[in-house]
Amino acid sequence: MRPLWIVVGGIGIGVLAVLGIAAVVWGDPEPDGGGPNREFEPSFPPVDHDESAAEALVVAWNRWRTSTFVSSGTWTRTLDGTDAPLTGDVYLAQDPPRRLVVRLGSVTEEIDGTLTVCDAARDEIIVPGCSEVTSSRSYDERVAAEMSLILRYVIGDARIYDVARVDDCFQVELQPAALRSPWGRAAEFCFDEESGALRSSRVRRQSATDVETTTAIRVEVTDADF
Repeated sequence: MRPLWIVVGGIGIGVLAVLGIAAVVWGDPEPDGGGPNREFEPSFPPVDHDESAAEALVVAWNRWRTSTFVSSGTWTRTLDGTDAPLTGDVYLAQDPPRRLVVRLGSVTEEIDGTLTVCDAARDEIIVPGCSEVTSSRSYDERVAAEMSLILRYVIGDARIYDVARVDDCFQVELQPAALRSPWGRAAEFCFDEESGALRSSRVRRQSATDVETTTAIRVEVTDADF
């Protein structure tokens, strides 16, 4: 696990050319019309910012992105006012500098310097379309650029989220003055202590709640997992 000072050093790498960040941070472009001061559901309590919790979240996120493990589970989006959520499987195999993400049938594979994205296969299409992007950035440089975004989200007076810690979970709440909401209005991220993998996440978006639950994690990774 990289210490916080190394993570902070990644700020200088830059954030505008990050490839693959969408596989990790699923964001709303801006707060919903009611504003971030709207009352949250009981499952998303108000957060009193704790700077040490914010630093611990940065370290935990960095460990998640740099550890070696295989995880699988489910992802569910429930729209407000509906009882029929969208649900699908998620799979992540990570052994830096290689990372494979399968989410709702779409595939994102990252091998040091190359990112391949494949659309979800449909019944009438046996082989889904894929696109490949090659970059001079290494896996570590991509992660460092991603971490510079996370730092801006939760650290310092210009942060856009307040952070609190409850055991191995981190609860975040959007600041009233924030103009963007990459983690929605409120969220909770829980990490597995042994592997560093994301164990679960809940994100309250403008008109829906996304829940990701990991059902299996192992730290032994082989070529067959990719």
